[in-house]
Amino acid sequence: MDKYKLKKEFEKFYNSHVDKVYRFVFFRVNCNKELAQDLVSEIFLKAMEHFTDYDENLSKSAWIMTISKNHLANYWRDKKPTSEIPEDEDGLAEGFWLKSAINSFKREKNKHELNSFLEALDEESREIVTFHYILGYSYAEIASMRGMTETAVKVASHRAIKKLYTNNV
Repeated sequence: MDKYKLKKEFEKFYNSHVDKVYRFVFFRVNCNKELAQDLVSEIFLKAMEHFTDYDENLSKSAWIMTISKNHLANYWRDKKPTSEIPEDEDGLAEGFWLKSAINSFKREKNKHELNSFLEALDEESREIVTFHYILGYSYAEIASMRGMTETAVKVASHRAIKKLYTNNV
């Protein structure tokens, strides 16, 4: 593929994924806007460097989210955190209180309240909830990213929601 086509294809890829990657990173860095912007830039630089290595059998969304997750893990490991690392949000969808919290998050309000709800979950559950209910990924896409079956993702999501509901109601 010539450089011009490659550049155009990457621009299209970037434009279609940057918002989801930013939201994912933003939440994982305790809503620190500047840090999230820096990390997203680094993530897309990595993606650009390896864009020609992309495996067509994997969805592009799964590929960029895997890069994002790994980059965040490296960031937190290298930082040697002095505070708790924010965990993924898994299992948030059922119940009025949760939808209300997500809507508040999307309106840039009560971000820390949503984060505190999700702290009750293990990392896998937080991640599933974040991908599905906040970033809008389907269960099938999440299963592909995590190397799980779609049914296992649904079960984990349901259990996480149940745990959130019992801990916060």
